[in-house]
Amino acid sequence: MARPGRAPKPTALKLLDGTRADRINQHEPLPRGLPPAAPAGLADDVRDVWDYTVRELDSMGIAFAADRDALVCYCEAVVTHRRASELLAVSDVLVTGLHGGQVRNPALQVQRDAAAVVRGYAQEFGLTPSARTRIEHRAGPDGSEENPFAGTG
Repeated sequence: MARPGRAPKPTALKLLDGTRADRINQHEPLPRGLPPAAPAGLADDVRDVWDYTVRELDSMGIAFAADRDALVCYCEAVVTHRRASELLAVSDVLVTGLHGGQVRNPALQVQRDAAAVVRGYAQEFGLTPSARTRIEHRAGPDGSEENPFAGTG
């Protein structure tokens, strides 16, 4: 069940923003720095979205093995949205229902539900413009990647 209120700001952002030390979780678990491996059995179109998304997340420095299952859900929702959109592109918004009357095309609801899932996961993964405005990616003085969690534990 979802928790009420705003999602907490990630610790890395709190550190970059200069949040007081007593407001930072000193015991936050850190994921392994490995990008996620695609699970076996992904459909080809889901795998295409997976490969693209993991490549983008990796280039932003935020691809972690711990996010694998959430990424699978995101990728499947993207494919579902695409399929519903393709169906709607060649059919009418209103279709004939069981009793002969005009009803909304059920693909509209599938498309809307998938879009909501995609939007939610995209926000979590920093895959939207507004989500990226909340992320700062900095290099250390020697040009290496700076670890925003260094010294927090």
